[in-house]
Amino acid sequence: MATEDVNFDSEEAITEITRRVDSITRENQALFRRLLDGERRFRRLAKAVWMVQEDERRRLARELHDGIGQTLTALKNQVARLHIKYEDADETLAAALKDSVELVSTALNDTRELSRLLRPSVLDDLGLEAALTWLARTLGQRTDMDISIDCDLDEERLEPEIETLVFRIVQESLTNVIKHAGVAEAVVQVQSSPDFLRASVTDKGAGFEMKSALGEDNNPASSGLRGMKDRVELFGGQLAIRSAPGSGTVVELAVPLTGHQD
Repeated sequence: MATEDVNFDSEEAITEITRRVDSITRENQALFRRLLDGERRFRRLAKAVWMVQEDERRRLARELHDGIGQTLTALKNQVARLHIKYEDADETLAAALKDSVELVSTALNDTRELSRLLRPSVLDDLGLEAALTWLARTLGQRTDMDISIDCDLDEERLEPEIETLVFRIVQESLTNVIKHAGVAEAVVQVQSSPDFLRASVTDKGAGFEMKSALGEDNNPASSGLRGMKDRVELFGGQLAIRSAPGSGTVVELAVPLTGHQD
């Protein structure tokens, strides 16, 4: 009889332990689902904020081009007409008007460049490959850097948010090359497959210590690199950075073209 009681108690204990384990498992599963749901909501919110920023860039670029740009163009033409009118009548006034025309021309060119850098219309009109070609030419003219573009898209259009993401990562990477690498050349490569878009920016410049650059919270370069990583991960992609002092830098990204994470 005593043996039967012991067996009964043991079975009861095992049953209770099993019940508690099952309960804990269900709670953990529920918690995990809530975490996943929270992460998905965060990704959707972060992507929405990022797209709002891009929409604001587009709006500001349009206002600069259509508003201030057209006003400066009208002002330039008006001052140019005054210069022609008084060119022979008043040399001093004519010289001052000529200087004014040149000043307005400079302001107009700066406004147009700022508008394009905020949101190049070529990105929306012609796509990623054309936008990267424009970016390389513009930065090259401004800095005398030779930026080569190797892109196999063949003018293929991708989802607008993917085109914007890749363009911004390349733009920021090239800006870092110009500021920090100390070289006259950089290479941008873009390769497309049915499932992924891969892009890289390579330079053979000064490079940097990865651990210190990525680990310092108060380092602007560190926050910039982490921001690039975070943006790519919002689209289910990955960003890899390889660098070492004196060995140049390679920034590589891969982003899914279909079924990317929300």
